[in-house]
Amino acid sequence: MSVLIEMSTMCFLNANVLTKIKNCKEIIESQGFEFGIQLHNSTSKELYNKLKGHDVKYTVHAPLFSQYFINLAGDNFGSIVRNFKSTANFMEKMNSNIAILHGFFMTKKPIKNDPANYGKVLRDAIDSKYLLHNTRVMDPKYLETEEFRNYQKRVKTNMERLRNHFPKYILCMENDFPGLGNGNQTLEHLKYLDCPIWIDTGHLWASAILNNFDFYKDLDAICKQCNVMGVHLNTNQTPLNWNFKVPLGDTHSHFSTDYDMDMSKIISILKENQITHFTIEIIDGNEKDVNFLIEMYQGL
Repeated sequence: MSVLIEMSTMCFLNANVLTKIKNCKEIIESQGFEFGIQLHNSTSKELYNKLKGHDVKYTVHAPLFSQYFINLAGDNFGSIVRNFKSTANFMEKMNSNIAILHGFFMTKKPIKNDPANYGKVLRDAIDSKYLLHNTRVMDPKYLETEEFRNYQKRVKTNMERLRNHFPKYILCMENDFPGLGNGNQTLEHLKYLDCPIWIDTGHLWASAILNNFDFYKDLDAICKQCNVMGVHLNTNQTPLNWNFKVPLGDTHSHFSTDYDMDMSKIISILKENQITHFTIEIIDGNEKDVNFLIEMYQGL
């Protein structure tokens, strides 16, 4: 069974990008794993030009270089297609066939693709009534409303239409951090979509705390009950007694055993379920993170 470990471009914040890629590739391949790169939607054209042309597998965290985020909850399918077309063009250039997206925002307004100001663009486009008190997370009560269910149905329909429109690509829905207007938060939400899923363990951790479910049990259930194509891995430093305020919630931190999130148990669950595609999605992730993941995986 071939296992692929890829680095998200979130890892490449410093000038020594090519050195880090070379080092991480050598570590990964020396241990019998395959190396890859995932282009995050925050990737700049400058970074893209440094990365293109390497003899590695590429995946894409959509949208790539488009004006707006891809929101499948919207009612203009033509706009959804146009927003994904930019990503598809770059996937063609990189010979990539897997794209991951956050596709469920509870609004019909366009959301600018501006990752550096992510919180602001969401607040500009999505009604603040969905927030839990004066925090950054969504009030769980809205997940029980008819309004939510109507958005959810449209997301499922548009995801199916988008996949049919671009049949040469594997389009995966990522579970959301439970922030303003984000709709894919739980096991049941992901099962309902009936499409390829990309698990983000840090997002699921935050969602479990907010929505009061067993993180490890539901991680295992998602692997067993959904069509999981891959996983975003990082240590979420958010504690079990999280107060739902910044800066905690979605930390994308270096791998560690010093926090409530049990990385050993997570990797064990993923390995037992034969998940074979791992993305290290860590802010400035490095060689130490690569070694941590490999040692954990091989030690189980």
